[in-house]
Amino acid sequence: MGRSSSNLTIFTGLLAAISAAMLPGTAAAQGLLPEGIVAWQVGYRSYKSQENAFDSNFQLRPIGADYTMRFDNEMLLSGRGGKDLQRLATVLQTVGDPSETALDLGVLQQHVSADISASVFGFAYGASKDMTVFVGAPWTTALVKNRIVFSGINNAKSILERLGNIAFDELRQGLEQASLLDVATIRNSIESEGYGPIDRWQYSGIGDLQVGLKTAFNIELMDGMPIAFEYSPSLSLPTGHADDPDLINDIGLGKGYVSVGQSLSQRIQFTPYFSASFDQMYAYNMDARVKRRVPEDSESIVAADRKTNVLHNPGDDYELGAALEFGTGMFKGNLRFADHRHFGDRYTGSIVGNYSKISANSDTELITQEIGFSMNTVEAFQRKEFVIPYIAKLTASFPVAGLNSPNFEYYEFSLTSFLDPR
Repeated sequence: MGRSSSNLTIFTGLLAAISAAMLPGTAAAQGLLPEGIVAWQVGYRSYKSQENAFDSNFQLRPIGADYTMRFDNEMLLSGRGGKDLQRLATVLQTVGDPSETALDLGVLQQHVSADISASVFGFAYGASKDMTVFVGAPWTTALVKNRIVFSGINNAKSILERLGNIAFDELRQGLEQASLLDVATIRNSIESEGYGPIDRWQYSGIGDLQVGLKTAFNIELMDGMPIAFEYSPSLSLPTGHADDPDLINDIGLGKGYVSVGQSLSQRIQFTPYFSASFDQMYAYNMDARVKRRVPEDSESIVAADRKTNVLHNPGDDYELGAALEFGTGMFKGNLRFADHRHFGDRYTGSIVGNYSKISANSDTELITQEIGFSMNTVEAFQRKEFVIPYIAKLTASFPVAGLNSPNFEYYEFSLTSFLDPR
């Protein structure tokens, strides 16, 4: 999926949500584990099959649309169809009437679908009454299918017949080869540049490892209406699969660079049955040396000898969210809206080339709405009314709008339980 695929990074916010209700009667904030308590969490997130994405105009369009190419005269002259066809189209402009020798070889269409899921495993530990530490990582799987169709009328033969004896041997040979352009020819030209299989790509492996800590405190906003603050710095390590320059259809299931994040949330408890919360996350993404194929101009298929080490300067990330939570006893529901943003990346390297094409459409945004339902037995367990302390949560997330972003709709289930090793 090329440039767009790098934006399919798995959101691993599930890990940062490892938390538990405090012991009854304490004045501490609700987001921390009691000192010495261990929490473990498993979760599963299944994404709706990805067949379309939001473009730079916030419009949904098929994933393969970016790589649907009409091999007409303008496209060939730009060089995006390869140097041989560019040279042929340029020569034809100088032979006969340009309006009669303009090439139109057909339309290449790609039908792409991607299936993604992530299983999350995490642990947290109450290091003190004021601090909880956590670690976790997703196990990600992905399957990308790409069906290529070449259609339309190829006019190379008719141009050759029209030119007749005017066509010199090299021009004649070029037109004869252009008249044979089809899916097999295009596939062979792609694979001849060292790209991996273009019809199917599959991956299963660990995602980016996350470690962090959380601290929290409460203040009394007014009588009987507490507001809880939670602060959590974290570190994301690039252990997941990042973009491979030799694969066209791979999905970046890992960032490929170290990310230092911090999040802050505020929760106001209006009544025992109703609360509102606001959260903010910012992540500073560090530079990294990566391998990329650097195009000379605007070509889509970049030659294998253009692969080199470049400096990747990733844009930073932020997330803003607001949620309402309602319920009583063990059962609660919540509704959350969030804005996820990644600022554009930049690439620089030692060879001359079009580095802006590598970072095209890397400025992304996705606005989502989430609906959740949870069952929390911790307080019932503490009152000896329930056998096992756990928090089970089911979440559905739906995209509202996006910019250069996949249409991430997913369903997630997580289960958190606790151990007291003391």
